[in-house]
Amino acid sequence: MRNSRPMILLFPLVCLLSSIISILCEPNTLGVCNEKEKHALLRFKQALSDPANQLSSWSMDEDCCRWEAVCCNNVTGRVVELHLGNPYDTDYEFYINFTLGGEISPALLELEFLSYLNLSWNNFGGKSIPSFLGSMGSLRYLDLSSAGFSGVVPHQLGNLSTLLHLDLGYNSGLYVENLDWISHLSFLKYLGLDWVDLHREVHWLESMSIIPSLSELYLSGCRLNRNMVSSLGYANFTSLTFLDLSENNFNQEIPNWLFNLTSLATLTLSDNQFKGQISESIGQLKYLESLDLDFNSFHGPIPTSIGNLSSLRYLHLDINPLINGTLPTSLGLLSNLEFLGVGVTSLTGNISEVHFTTLSKLKLLSVYETSLSFHVNSNWTPPFQLEYLEAVSCIMGPKFPAWLKTQKSLSYLFLSNSGIVDATPNWFWNWASSIQQIHLSGNQISGDLSQVVLNTTILDLSSNCFLGRLPHLSSNVVVLNIANNSFSGQISPLICRKTNERSKLEVLDISNNALSGELSDCWMHWPSLTHINLGSNNLSGEIPDSMGSLVALKALSLRNNSLYGDVPSSLGNCKVLGLINLSHNKFLGIIPRWIVERTTLIFIHLRSNKFMGGIPSLICQLSSLTVLDLANNSLSGTVPKCLNNISAMAGGRSGGDFDVLEAEYDYESYMESLILNIKGRDSEYKSILPFVRMIDLSSNNLSGSIPVEIFSLSGLQSLNLSHNHLMGIISVEIGGMKNLESLDLSRNNLSGEIPQTMANLTFLDDLNLSYNNLSGRIPSGTQIQSFSPLSFFGNAKLCGDPLPKNCPEDEEEETQRPTRVGKNREFLEIAWFYVGMGSGFFVGLWGVYGCLFFNKAWRHAYFQYLDNIKDSAYVIIAIKLKWLFQKLGIYNAGKDDHQGSVSTNSVAWPKSEHFQVWNSGQSSKLLRIIHLKSNKFIGNIPPQICQLSSLKDFSHFPFPHFKKLVNRIILNISMMLKVFTEVHIMKQEQ
Repeated sequence: MRNSRPMILLFPLVCLLSSIISILCEPNTLGVCNEKEKHALLRFKQALSDPANQLSSWSMDEDCCRWEAVCCNNVTGRVVELHLGNPYDTDYEFYINFTLGGEISPALLELEFLSYLNLSWNNFGGKSIPSFLGSMGSLRYLDLSSAGFSGVVPHQLGNLSTLLHLDLGYNSGLYVENLDWISHLSFLKYLGLDWVDLHREVHWLESMSIIPSLSELYLSGCRLNRNMVSSLGYANFTSLTFLDLSENNFNQEIPNWLFNLTSLATLTLSDNQFKGQISESIGQLKYLESLDLDFNSFHGPIPTSIGNLSSLRYLHLDINPLINGTLPTSLGLLSNLEFLGVGVTSLTGNISEVHFTTLSKLKLLSVYETSLSFHVNSNWTPPFQLEYLEAVSCIMGPKFPAWLKTQKSLSYLFLSNSGIVDATPNWFWNWASSIQQIHLSGNQISGDLSQVVLNTTILDLSSNCFLGRLPHLSSNVVVLNIANNSFSGQISPLICRKTNERSKLEVLDISNNALSGELSDCWMHWPSLTHINLGSNNLSGEIPDSMGSLVALKALSLRNNSLYGDVPSSLGNCKVLGLINLSHNKFLGIIPRWIVERTTLIFIHLRSNKFMGGIPSLICQLSSLTVLDLANNSLSGTVPKCLNNISAMAGGRSGGDFDVLEAEYDYESYMESLILNIKGRDSEYKSILPFVRMIDLSSNNLSGSIPVEIFSLSGLQSLNLSHNHLMGIISVEIGGMKNLESLDLSRNNLSGEIPQTMANLTFLDDLNLSYNNLSGRIPSGTQIQSFSPLSFFGNAKLCGDPLPKNCPEDEEEETQRPTRVGKNREFLEIAWFYVGMGSGFFVGLWGVYGCLFFNKAWRHAYFQYLDNIKDSAYVIIAIKLKWLFQKLGIYNAGKDDHQGSVSTNSVAWPKSEHFQVWNSGQSSKLLRIIHLKSNKFIGNIPPQICQLSSLKDFSHFPFPHFKKLVNRIILNISMMLKVFTEVHIMKQEQ
């Protein structure tokens, strides 16, 4: 009861507003259309083109207020609104038929009270926006978006001082010289300039921020860049709630003025090359409901202040590869969050329950291609009910996530390459039956699906470990991709199982499994099939005729099986077939006529079979053909001369419909692929397959010459005619194949010279002309000489680089070359060598000496360094010599030594008890040198000699005269240390 009084007061106000709207904008039931405005509208119609005759009601016989798209004031009968926007703006087929064009007549100026004009989503063929629109002073609403206008935006629009809504967006030919006029629109609330070129207006921000009432601003794709961002610290957008600056090229950090727009509810900055860290100031935008920062170059962590945005519903941070760190736990505070996207970032760490604490409204979660890992309890019950989950290449395993069974609203599940190594739980398939799309490819999920009935609309279980017999399908399944598993058994339980409802299956891919048996004749039950891939199994038998009932079939791949027999003519009923791949089987007979008559064919892959006969010339009428592989068969006859009629290979744009390669669905698509042998190796071509142009007729029995016409296929990238019996010459016209990357003509009987024009093939990086009868010089050119000699082996008469064999004219020229020239050249080379060496020595020597001469400090340091080296060498040599003398036991018994030496001649070695020198303490202290060599001493060296502690030198003597050379160590260690110490001290004193 407390709120009843305001509601009672509000009810009459609502009724009054409804009455006013009814009066201002309803067809005039009184039939008082203003005649002047009626004639003006008819002149306006006359200038327009109206292919769908939408304005058929505009006639003199009818009240203009009852005309289609015209709204009059119910009291005055004056025209106030024209709703001429294309009503089918989202449906292209209808849009094309219902577009208005022609001229916009100045007759509109006579509609004095026109306040609403909508011409959006039409096509005025690049004409300029009429400047007279600026004279229609009553306009409050003007929408010219997506209407095919171009040229400069007329500044006269600034005269519409009462305008509330102006949308000129998505007219890609429009541009602005300056925006001074925009400041006059002081009541403007909505401004749409998407894809209008603003790069000439540096001060766009200043001009627009003057409008205080502006609440919505759309500037996507306006060629704004970092040089045009205002240095203003504050922008006067006090009422702005919606700002879209996406798809420009700012290439800088987010400008600070954006964080002052505290009234913003939606901020879109995607695809702008913004860099730097996302500022913590983002948390100031407390009313923000949508934040889109996708497709930028931000780095660093996600700011924790995002947790302050309590009103946030949509957070887009996808495709920012440099955003790193962990997922902030403050995200768990965003209780209103419905969409969270952090895919394709460098985020690491764990995602736990704390990140979802209050996210009870979360519906879409995208964490694909990150290094995040889900670590939640096995019995965790999330607070949310997701509708969309994308965790491709994000670790969800190794156990199958049990919390998924709590998600009752989930429609899209993407868990490919998510590290799951587990069997599907018992609850999974019943739970999955209500989900529209499930993608679990690239894991190691196992299980036997023999008794499972699949009900998911789009199901991708490829590249896993499923086994057993094939599952059953409900009529709701549209795409089934179970390639690269271990399914076995026959295909008949799947395709021959009858259902009460018409099947919707469009894509069936069971390639790379272990299926066996024949292709059952039950294909008439699957009339919606557009793509079939049963390649790389163990299937055998013939292709059943019922496969010809698949009139919607676009791609058929049966490669790498053991199928045999003739290709049935019933497949000719597949009128939209664009790809046929029967390679690596045992099919025989001639190439079916229906194949070369099916003009929709873009890819023909019949490699490695037993086809025979000639190549039908009708194949030349397949103007959309881009891949023709008939290699490794038993085809004979000549190469068709008309191959130049295949316009898709002749450089022209293919008229084929490459949609045959792809089946598109919500958020995902199925892509066909081909394994092609190009440049001598097998490679799988998928996403780039539409750009491949190749002909492979190798390993057949083709004869005759290579037709000159084939060399006019300037768009061809790969040509392989090897291992045939072709003869004749290689035409000079081969130089016109500008896009050729691979050419193999090996193992034929080709003769003549390699044309010089082959050097023009600048894209050529794989060439094989080996084992022919080619002769003459290999053409010179950087491309040709870069190939291996193996590319030319087996041609005995070929010569020149890169072969080691020189051509005869080269050898003759070498022998006839004057020797004087060689000698002169040799003399000059030697002379210049010595001149260079001498000048280099002079410059180097005086460069050092000059520095020493002019810099005293350097000079002293240099000579001090030399002195140190000399001193070190002296010490080392002295020590080494002393060590050597002592090691050899050298002594001298010659001259008298006045430093305490003993000098005697021809004396017997005294016994110790009679030779007092050994026992004399004084003598032992003084004796330093003993020279006893060149005598006839006999007997043993007395051990007392070790007591001579001052002994330095004991010269050698002829040891054969002694019974025992050494009884003990001659000199003790203390003496050696003493010698070293003395020498070292002496050098320091010097």
